[in-house]
Amino acid sequence: DPAEYTVVFTANASHALKLVGESYPFEKDDRFLLSFDNHNSVNGIREYDRLRGADTTYVPLTAELGLDEGALERELGKMRAGRHHLFAYPAQSNFSGVQHSLEWIERAKEQGWDVLLDAAAFVPTNRLDLSRRNPDFVTLSFYKMFGYPTGVGALVARYEALAKLHRPWFAGGTIV
Repeated sequence: DPAEYTVVFTANASHALKLVGESYPFEKDDRFLLSFDNHNSVNGIREYDRLRGADTTYVPLTAELGLDEGALERELGKMRAGRHHLFAYPAQSNFSGVQHSLEWIERAKEQGWDVLLDAAAFVPTNRLDLSRRNPDFVTLSFYKMFGYPTGVGALVARYEALAKLHRPWFAGGTIV
């Protein structure tokens, strides 16, 4: 729904992830929760949260390479009142190809978390219905979807979530 989401075109999915990481309002005692099988560009967000005093926690995987649901449920329940909480996970692991449940989006949001869904490996072969699942941020790569053009990705963001981001700088181009 264009009334709920907007699309920000980026150089690639990694750049979309960087935009969220550098702009998310991490502060001391905030939390960044992510799965062990995230793309390396998602792991890079931990550097932004660490610089600002937030805590990074990894959700382990099971022997079958799925998310350890018990551990994830415990971590999602560790809310800190008045703090920012960002949960990032891949809809489909770049590492193993395992598709993680999209139900975690709603479960995390019900607990008060913002959700960043890396859909770059998922959307080339699956439908992601944002009218059913409402992540705050979705990153994707058109190269992985179509094989061409390289160098084009996107950050699909809910307007409400986008308003939380604060770009640290602007340079080049035209600013209106």
